[in-house]
Amino acid sequence: MLVRATKQRLQVHPSVIQLSKRARTANNSKPNSRVRSAVLVLFMCAGFTIEALSCQWTSPTQAAEQFSAYDDVFFDALILKSKRNYKPASELFAKASKMRPSDPEPWALQANIMLKTGRWKEAEAYARKAIALDKEYEQPVQYLANALLYQNKLKEGIAECKKCLALNPDNNWSQHYMRIAEQKLRLPITDIYEGRITEDRVSMQAIAKYLQDQKYEDALKLINKHIARYPTNSSGYLKRAYVYEVMRRRDLAIKDYDKILSMYPCHKDALDLRAQAYQAMKQAGKSVKDLIKLVRNDSDHWNTRFRLAFAYMEAGDYKASKREYTGLLKVYPNSIEGLTGRGLAHLRAKEYKEAVADYSKAIECDPDRSASMHYKRGLAYEKLGEKKKAAEDIALSKKMGYDPKEF
Repeated sequence: MLVRATKQRLQVHPSVIQLSKRARTANNSKPNSRVRSAVLVLFMCAGFTIEALSCQWTSPTQAAEQFSAYDDVFFDALILKSKRNYKPASELFAKASKMRPSDPEPWALQANIMLKTGRWKEAEAYARKAIALDKEYEQPVQYLANALLYQNKLKEGIAECKKCLALNPDNNWSQHYMRIAEQKLRLPITDIYEGRITEDRVSMQAIAKYLQDQKYEDALKLINKHIARYPTNSSGYLKRAYVYEVMRRRDLAIKDYDKILSMYPCHKDALDLRAQAYQAMKQAGKSVKDLIKLVRNDSDHWNTRFRLAFAYMEAGDYKASKREYTGLLKVYPNSIEGLTGRGLAHLRAKEYKEAVADYSKAIECDPDRSASMHYKRGLAYEKLGEKKKAAEDIALSKKMGYDPKEF
């Protein structure tokens, strides 16, 4: 199953939507055609910087080697959906579902498109298909609740909201609309905030003071008292994990994240923080598992996908890492992080020509911050037997202040 995915916040340029529309009109191409993809990438590039137009592009053959047919269809659909081109996006997701009917993600995204276009019954049907394939997939459960509530099936919608909150108690949509539905039916309001340690101002102030004074044991005693009173509320475990992180006891912090996720499998903060902890502990394989789940349940998945691509590489799965970076570069063609990340994956996979191509493009796009890129391209040139180019790149990287020990 394809999974899609650092902390750096990247946003699609405001002009991308208009440029992509002009590109399709000018070329009179179908939404899922190869011509459309190529034109879209070029115009997205134009939306970022003028200098980027002169960058050296990765050949279509190289991209095809890194991408399966399913990957290509899925990422094209994601791009179209992000630009609110719902009809062609829906057609591509339908195609992806036929290619991999066991993957719940295209079904879930179809449900989301149906909701955005006011087709409640179809949204319900697609959401149910996704849930049948993965009952711990938060987004389709939320979409099902949406579809039911929009059809005025209030009791069923409330039941699905509760299922969604059982996966992730911090799902704000489910919290809000469940309360509205309960009010309409004049039912007792579910208290979703009960037991949150953040609501206890006195305790929070005391904990903050203990941490400031480095009295960690006193802070833990206070947090443990709260957890004993509210054992099913995640906030106490998160606060205790934070103290353990400050104490540099990530092993204990991970146990608290484990506890939260045993209760709420899609808890975003716990998944995010545990992935970070595993990464810091050089356990990238475990980090990958959390990031996969986080990407699928994160509406801002493009940013998390960069982390996933890097985690795959650290875990030694270069093929998966290159696939993720290639998908991201369809969205952000001039992303230095995407180009250098894929370049490094090529380098580690001993694909030196491809590494040179990615680093060359990255250098052209951002020559002022290219010291490390020159060094790594130099290593690739060296492996290709191009000694003169290798020596020039490595010398230039050192002149620009790069320390090889950083690699």
